[in-house]
Amino acid sequence: MFGLLCCALSSWLPGCEESRRPVVVFHAASLSKTLGQIEQGFEIKYPKLDLRLEPSGSQVAARKVAELKRRADLVLVADWRVIEDIMRPEYARFNLRFAANELVLAYGEHSPRTAEIDAKNWPKILAQKNVRLGRAGEHTAPLGFQTLMLWQLEEMERGADAVGGPDLAGRLAAHCDPAHVVPDIGELVSLLESRVIDYAFVFRSMAEEHRLKVLRLDSAINLADPKQEAGYARAQVKVNMRSGHEAVTVRGAPILYGLTVPPDAPHRKDALTAARYLLGPEARRVFVQAGYKPLKPSPASPEDLVPPELSAASEPP
Repeated sequence: MFGLLCCALSSWLPGCEESRRPVVVFHAASLSKTLGQIEQGFEIKYPKLDLRLEPSGSQVAARKVAELKRRADLVLVADWRVIEDIMRPEYARFNLRFAANELVLAYGEHSPRTAEIDAKNWPKILAQKNVRLGRAGEHTAPLGFQTLMLWQLEEMERGADAVGGPDLAGRLAAHCDPAHVVPDIGELVSLLESRVIDYAFVFRSMAEEHRLKVLRLDSAINLADPKQEAGYARAQVKVNMRSGHEAVTVRGAPILYGLTVPPDAPHRKDALTAARYLLGPEARRVFVQAGYKPLKPSPASPEDLVPPELSAASEPP
């Protein structure tokens, strides 16, 4: 309680804010609102700690550590493979998959054709000239390459004739005005809410947080069903994971968020305290309310050096 009172009075009590130890978190933009809610409970439980949240696209979050050499206590990404491809092995000794999500088609009251759009005709409606479609960039956020994969899977599932012709992903990508291709989901949702665009594929959690209208999609394409993993893997996208390196091929997979504490985290003990809280029951309830599917945290690899503080929570399910 004293820590919270101290924080409240920090504007006129010199040195009070400095008494709280920072825990710096680089995280996927889709987690912003949820982590903001979790932060409140965490800082009540640990009044000496101060979660400092810094959102961006997941690839950008990982590059801040691996390429810009910025030091973070925690890194959370919207696709666990971002940690594998960008931060391993020097900047990540473990990688815990802790939550699942789902892609939906989001729109607003202003969007055209909403009365008739459905799970079968959306490819043709989105391709129409009077429909403004936005998306996240595939080189900065997992949502970008996951959206392209969903478009590929829709054509594979239903055939070119049913989706208005061949290369649905290429046609819809070209239909997006370059100004409507943005670095992360936060900016994408802002475009939709400000009526700059009419439709966008987003995570279900983000759509629920912002009370957007959504069209839910078949499990064969929405990247939400672990049983469909083999089918999802048919889709593939070239992604520039690391600056200055050749693009890598990323295949479709269920959407699973990843978490790591870099080996050189400046506040490692406090970072592990925060990570344990994020994986625990209090945060889990917030994730459920926000539309995520929390998972029993599982390491990306059997060789992961999961800290003892987290190992009990991270045994493979």
